[in-house]
Amino acid sequence: MGTAGAVKPKTPRRSRQGQESRQRIIDATFEIAHEQGYQGTSIAKVSARSGLPASSVYWHFADKDALFAEMIQHSFDQWQAAMPPWTPPAPGERRAEALALQIRSAIDSIATSPEFWRLGLMLSLERQPVEPQARARFLEIRQRVQAGMARWWEAVLPEGHGERSPGLPQLLARFTMAASDGIFISVQVDDEGADRALADPAEAEAARRRLADLLADSLEAAALRLGGG
Repeated sequence: MGTAGAVKPKTPRRSRQGQESRQRIIDATFEIAHEQGYQGTSIAKVSARSGLPASSVYWHFADKDALFAEMIQHSFDQWQAAMPPWTPPAPGERRAEALALQIRSAIDSIATSPEFWRLGLMLSLERQPVEPQARARFLEIRQRVQAGMARWWEAVLPEGHGERSPGLPQLLARFTMAASDGIFISVQVDDEGADRALADPAEAEAARRRLADLLADSLEAAALRLGGG
């Protein structure tokens, strides 16, 4: 029998080339989205910036929505890999100290302006029906992060907190997420603060540490008042 039209199996070289092309497309999308936002990003611009034909972009991604969804996931994976997990305090470590360390790490990571956070918030606020996949991916990521925070609080709150304040771990996790959103937006729009950070990184780091400690103190005070210990 003839083999005309048979699909050639992927070789390691072809697979590597495909991965490299996919990464070039994602990198180009990052650059354009950072410069021009979601509405200013198009497949044609991504094709021109990446140096790949539009057909190659469509080979990897069905449309711009799918491309942004993958970009959000890619940025989140990079951010998560650099973030320490929310683990309960070590034996002998006070809850307040462990919480402060977690919050400091979170705020330090916000200073790197993870793209998934910026684009995800933008898509969520716009609420347009044209990018449901990208927005849904971001909301799913938020829910996973918030659930991890809630599990941490569930592990460190005293027994019986559920009777005194039902849903307290979820409430504290939501408060942490809301505060993080506000801090992220502040970092993006506070041009004067950005200038100080460039001029004196040590001063910027000290300011972030004070902000983290303030948030940690607020969370600890809320846990003590609502959870009874």
